[in-house]
Amino acid sequence: MTIIKNKWLIFSLNMAIVSILFIVLAPAYDLFHYINQLFYIAYFYIFIGIIMWVVRGGFFDGITYGFRRFTNRMSKQRDYLDDWEEKPLPSQTVHQSLPKFFLFHGTLLSISLLALLFLYYSA
Repeated sequence: MTIIKNKWLIFSLNMAIVSILFIVLAPAYDLFHYINQLFYIAYFYIFIGIIMWVVRGGFFDGITYGFRRFTNRMSKQRDYLDDWEEKPLPSQTVHQSLPKFFLFHGTLLSISLLALLFLYYSA
């Protein structure tokens, strides 16, 4: 976990991934296609971060608990050893620092994206 704690190393790794994707996938080597590759990586991080943030906030806990209870009550072959009430809820399975990690890197990559867009449209 020490590599995840160094956020600037991860940011550098993300920029390297963007550059590799740009070299491999871009039909033309220009700033426009680099911005596109950066967009894909940045909003992947933001999308995953927002989903984890919602799950961590407990939005799906009631739904999950209700489905587990319904399945336990309606099942014809009950497993009496299954403690469905003791299973962890979705908000308990996501570590607290994980959404912050994804949102930080998504925000940092988005700021880089905005800077490159400013450069692209000012030139």
